[in-house]
Amino acid sequence: MNDVCALPSEPYNLRVVCHSLGGLVMLIQCIQRVREGRPHHVRRLILLSPAGFHMVIPRMFQPLVYVWRPAMWYFKRVWRQQPLVYVWRPAMWYFQRVWRQQAFPAFPVHLPTFMARLLAFKLTIDTSKLPAVGDLLQSIARLLLGGDRSAWDRALLMPHYAAAGMPLLSSWQVHHFIQLYTSRRCQLYDHGSAAANVAAYQQPQPPVLSECFHALRGVPVHLVAGQHDGVIPPVNIRCHYEAMQAAGVDVSYREFDYGHMDFTFSAKEELGYYVSSLLSRT
Repeated sequence: MNDVCALPSEPYNLRVVCHSLGGLVMLIQCIQRVREGRPHHVRRLILLSPAGFHMVIPRMFQPLVYVWRPAMWYFKRVWRQQPLVYVWRPAMWYFQRVWRQQAFPAFPVHLPTFMARLLAFKLTIDTSKLPAVGDLLQSIARLLLGGDRSAWDRALLMPHYAAAGMPLLSSWQVHHFIQLYTSRRCQLYDHGSAAANVAAYQQPQPPVLSECFHALRGVPVHLVAGQHDGVIPPVNIRCHYEAMQAAGVDVSYREFDYGHMDFTFSAKEELGYYVSSLLSRT
């Protein structure tokens, strides 16, 4: 694009603020660009409760770690060979026409039909009008999410969650999360075989990001954790901090009295002032 537009090779530098999975994505982006010998155009990174290290995960995710692999094996080896007859037709069309073209099962994790989303979001709205029921569901959510104090009921009332559509989560993202937890390492996605990894990364094993943090030298990195974050607890963020310190990265670490989702839609003045002060630095 620079050649087409006749622009300088590095026309800009960015100061990036990202949250949760977005933090892991930016770490991958910056490190991979350096590995490829290309500029990443990032001057400063502010990572709010970033994903990557998952030494501790919420209780509700722990059964998923043991169920996901057998389920993926079933869908890959059995379902594609002998699809069930009495299954919803659009789902069968998807599995037969789209899924068979994938080397590894990939499908969107979401409520697939308009009616399912309508019922789910209508239930959320109704419970929000009943304080006692809302408090009960909030307590259950905190129990399952490791004591996370985020207002998850408010999160589900955001405009992008509606009967007409909702955000999707790829099954590959879920599988990557399980790999991060079971390996206890911050690494790229393992494609399952040496040949597939060589095709993707030019090496039989996926690159370990924490071993490549030296690529971030020269870019100030500011890690922020939530003291009441049960999805990505502070112990996981401190793993980032220790690995970056060992790699010689200019890194800082700070905690706020927040849950996981509070960084996005319940941010208070203290967090806004802290982020603004970092962005104002040269």
